[in-house]
Amino acid sequence: MIARWTIIGFVLWLAVAIAFRLLGQDVFKVGPGGVSWLFMTAPIAMLLATYGLLKLLKVAPSDRSEAASIFAVPGLLVGIYQINSFTAVFPNLDPSLSNEFAALMYACYAAVIIAGIVSSRLENI
Repeated sequence: MIARWTIIGFVLWLAVAIAFRLLGQDVFKVGPGGVSWLFMTAPIAMLLATYGLLKLLKVAPSDRSEAASIFAVPGLLVGIYQINSFTAVFPNLDPSLSNEFAALMYACYAAVIIAGIVSSRLENI
């Protein structure tokens, strides 16, 4: 289970990084409406996506919190490089957005872990 969730996590977080690299300038903007909308929507989307993935892959309720935590670890590791090399990884984004990007990433990681914890407690759903 650990290897499967690590691979799934790595593939997902790499896909998100590539999406921000290719399309980030369209959604991650300086000023009103850019970053604030992402802070309101991205963590909720990650929470719902994680919950759906746990249900879709039929992870036992007792294993969901562990699976979600393992799922978040590759993103945390990839995120360290992304934050440290923000302008090299995301030349299409305004360099002043690096702090907001880091905060948004970690809010999404927290949402993934919370989804696992909550879904492990809601066994009847």
